[in-house]
Amino acid sequence: MYLSNRAEILEEESRIFAHSVTQCDLHHHDAHECLWVVKGRIRVQVMDEILLLQEGDVLFINKELPHATQSTEDDNLVLCLQYNFAGLALDSRPMKDWSLVQKSLLPKIKQLIAHLWWEQHYKADHWQQAQTSLLTQLGLLCTRYFPSRNPIKPDLMESTLLMNDLLSQISLRYQEHISLSLLAEERGLSEAYLSRYFKAKVGETFLRYLTLYRLEKSLSDLAQKPNKAVSEIAFDHGFPSVKAFNMAFRREYDCTPTEFRLKHEKVTLVNVGQAYAGVDLVLLKQRIMPWLDRQFLYI
Repeated sequence: MYLSNRAEILEEESRIFAHSVTQCDLHHHDAHECLWVVKGRIRVQVMDEILLLQEGDVLFINKELPHATQSTEDDNLVLCLQYNFAGLALDSRPMKDWSLVQKSLLPKIKQLIAHLWWEQHYKADHWQQAQTSLLTQLGLLCTRYFPSRNPIKPDLMESTLLMNDLLSQISLRYQEHISLSLLAEERGLSEAYLSRYFKAKVGETFLRYLTLYRLEKSLSDLAQKPNKAVSEIAFDHGFPSVKAFNMAFRREYDCTPTEFRLKHEKVTLVNVGQAYAGVDLVLLKQRIMPWLDRQFLYI
């Protein structure tokens, strides 16, 4: 279980960076955060809710709100803005729950974030003034259309820590024989309660989530370790048999582990275990170019 204030990472008034998410544990800081998934998919825990963000999704996270990020695909690319919009509580709902008006503003949000990254990355003449102007525009947009309507309740923290504890146990013990009944017994809770709680917060049963997590962790071995037998990979990632691994893999990825390996044997994936990994700037620029107004690219 991990919860810390990471205000120390905000060495500047605002911080915007591109990164590839692997795993960043539960934390909070003195700034609002905006995540834009430029490529791939990631999983985000906000309080006790688990959100799956896909390519193109944007998520606002209110300051001081405990959250964590984790990759579901090693090949992901995320733009992250951290800035304290004074006096503003942001709406942290996923995009699927946005109103039609909020959804219509998505291109403008991406345009502002793309330009913020561009200004900070290239630091051309007067980039600080340009950044201030862009942050003001984004702040006004958020104030008018994305204010939080759900104040944080103190009793939610216990639920947040329970969810983080469960996810941490899966991360630490997914290679072992782990079950919901075992976790419930260790925490003095009933299996039925924990089952309902997990399904309500994650949107998946515990067993399906565990299977998906094991599959996700097996992808790096399949792509990066061509001499490692599929059977060894299956057992190393908690599957009881090669048959179970093959069946689950085909169900989720519509191919066998061997077929996946052949398709991805030349792909370089980031190393699991870092919170952030390096990115391909050429790819990033290609992906955000549609949201950049060329007449303002003073580089």
